[in-house]
Amino acid sequence: MKKIFPLILVALIFLTGSALAKNVTVTGSGVTASDAENDALRMAVENALGVLVDSSTLVEKNMVIQDQIYTQSRGFVTDYKVINRQQISGLWQVTINATVDDSPNSKLMNELTRLGIINIQLRNPKIAVYVPETHIQYRVPDPAGETAIVKALIDAGFSQVTEVGSRMNVANPLNMTAQQLTSAAKQFGVDIMIVGEAFSEGVGDPAQWLPGRQTSNMQACRARVEAKMFIVRTGQIIGADGKFASGLDNSQAVASKKALAKAGQQMGEYFVQQITGMYTSQQGIEVIVYGSSFQKINLVQSAIGSVAGVKSCNLSSYEGGKAVFTVMYGGSPQTLFNSIQANTDADLNLQSISYNTLTLTVR
Repeated sequence: MKKIFPLILVALIFLTGSALAKNVTVTGSGVTASDAENDALRMAVENALGVLVDSSTLVEKNMVIQDQIYTQSRGFVTDYKVINRQQISGLWQVTINATVDDSPNSKLMNELTRLGIINIQLRNPKIAVYVPETHIQYRVPDPAGETAIVKALIDAGFSQVTEVGSRMNVANPLNMTAQQLTSAAKQFGVDIMIVGEAFSEGVGDPAQWLPGRQTSNMQACRARVEAKMFIVRTGQIIGADGKFASGLDNSQAVASKKALAKAGQQMGEYFVQQITGMYTSQQGIEVIVYGSSFQKINLVQSAIGSVAGVKSCNLSSYEGGKAVFTVMYGGSPQTLFNSIQANTDADLNLQSISYNTLTLTVR
């Protein structure tokens, strides 16, 4: 029998520093040595883009990338060393070892964001969740743990989340390989796959552990939800964990649902942290606030600071009733506005919204 609560150490595989500074060795060619060196720098940046941007976007935005990114390649390379320089059949070939800065706040990432080349995958990715459930005594329909994960993601501002249980039949989701996860992601058209397993088990009347082995006509259950998150764009698992929770009700079935929902909620919150910690929480949103007084603008700043997922909120400028804030936030500008509105009694009006900019007035 499969034990419901084995002592499992789940490996946490996070993005390391090497994923944020790509080091490559490439060879460029040209009529002159300078041309060949510039071609090698372009190839280094092109190599980095192959990891950062999906292939369909590279094709769709090819002209923009050629004109706006590759022509500025030298500015995106933080350091490089010429390894070899030679002339063959009238053409120069230059081999370099280069480091391309693709950290969240790097010049390259900011430019890709400005041009709309990297957008929805960072702000609001498409996420599929598959976490089937098993109860040790009987079948539990309609997975509560999976639903709780989905709810946590949606509450955090990720609006493109779907449960795929009815369309996916995998016996051991946690054992799925990267190839299987990639295939499933393509089937559902998503950027992120969250897969796992959930278990619940009845542990009896909790009053039985009291002195005199009393009875309360209540049933207690324990549950565990285990899951991992696969990022299709990078082919990496960036998070894996398991959460325990308990539930109590006069029905064992309901108690198990309560336990599964609690564990699923914890699991969902964990994945929200992993997603927003990749790139999104380090991507700045410019919030422009027009206010009748600086006191009103302060109310907005306080509301921004209390929004879950906001890492920092800095006043960049203030003049003539216009304040500009740089906000490090993991969700979309629309979700940020909704949260600001919920965190203050001030009269707010949304003026305009774009990928990286939120403009509002406060009275």
